[in-house]
Amino acid sequence: MEPVNEYLFVILSSKDKRLLDDLDKSGDMLVDTVRRLRNYTTALLDGSITPAVLAEDWDDFYDLLPAFVAAFAPEWVGHLETMATFLDGLEIGDHAPLTDDDRTYLLALQPVLDAYPERITEE
Repeated sequence: MEPVNEYLFVILSSKDKRLLDDLDKSGDMLVDTVRRLRNYTTALLDGSITPAVLAEDWDDFYDLLPAFVAAFAPEWVGHLETMATFLDGLEIGDHAPLTDDDRTYLLALQPVLDAYPERITEE
């Protein structure tokens, strides 16, 4: 495995071994999983889903998205993630709407998620 893939494997296996089902044979995140992350990112931004509803629909989002960011996003996106609150809110029962920091993070993440399938096909 390449170092980033190893890193992704470690992140996901430390959270929940079943998250490894979202990796392909080479240890990259499945393109379908990344597309699903992108779709839910858009849904959060346009208000068609709330963080609480997302947690009920696909709670793995809250582990997979930070793992994706740690493995594939530029460092500055990771910094934006530390300012976003919606990823931690569900642990404390927060059903508040997205903050400006949440929106900034999700907007910055969209092009990174969009570029991922091309990254995989180039390798």
